[in-house]
Amino acid sequence: MSQGVIKIALAMAFAALLPSCFGAQVNTRPVGPVALAYNFPKVTPSATPEPQPSLTVGQVATSQGAVEVRGYHEPGDWAHRNYCGAGATQVLLSAWMSEVPDIETVARASKPNPNRGEYGADATNAINAFLNPMVLPVLGQPRYQAAHVTTLDEVQARIAQDILDQQAIVSFGHGVPVMLQTMTKTMPGWNRWNATHMITVFAFDFSHNDPALDTVTYAETPSPLAGYRGPDFQTISVKALWVAMQAYLREFPQDPMNVIS
Repeated sequence: MSQGVIKIALAMAFAALLPSCFGAQVNTRPVGPVALAYNFPKVTPSATPEPQPSLTVGQVATSQGAVEVRGYHEPGDWAHRNYCGAGATQVLLSAWMSEVPDIETVARASKPNPNRGEYGADATNAINAFLNPMVLPVLGQPRYQAAHVTTLDEVQARIAQDILDQQAIVSFGHGVPVMLQTMTKTMPGWNRWNATHMITVFAFDFSHNDPALDTVTYAETPSPLAGYRGPDFQTISVKALWVAMQAYLREFPQDPMNVIS
């Protein structure tokens, strides 16, 4: 066996040991389908944005909602092993922009470390840098902020408030997707592989008022080389989402910013 083949084999074996989200956009594969196959009530903007009441813990203004996004895939190679944050950012930006920056452009803005991935604050800075030209003239401030959220009630409140954000719907024609930090071990499609992971939630159904029955829908961008074997979009129970988010808070305290909304 040549030295080159040995080096490749060792690199692949080492990649399997890294607790990271590995993989993302195969150039021969087009952008994935638009994700709006939902029978949720369409949110119609009022002529003038109505003041939105603050959602307190335990409150959900409306029980269902969705934002149209597009699917993306990260390059399935060693160099892009920690690009799940950039991929999730592309999904988020697709709700706002008809022309989404390529994954390399997004990564340059969010500064992922190849050995540890991307911090929530850096992802937030990148998102706002792309959106500020359209958002600042309307809102007078960046739209997204990173936060350390430690209760499920607050996570649900943020998802509902953002996806159904009336001001955004009136001003920009759509609601606001939410990015979350998770661990992959208990998430579908990961075959128990445990890695820090960013996802973009773009739809929810909280109509059952029961975390075991209520659901969120999110995009997955990693390639099969990353360890993900599943569809572009996943729907899981709120209870399952919270298990993955709690694992992140417990296992990766180096980055406390786990919700970008």
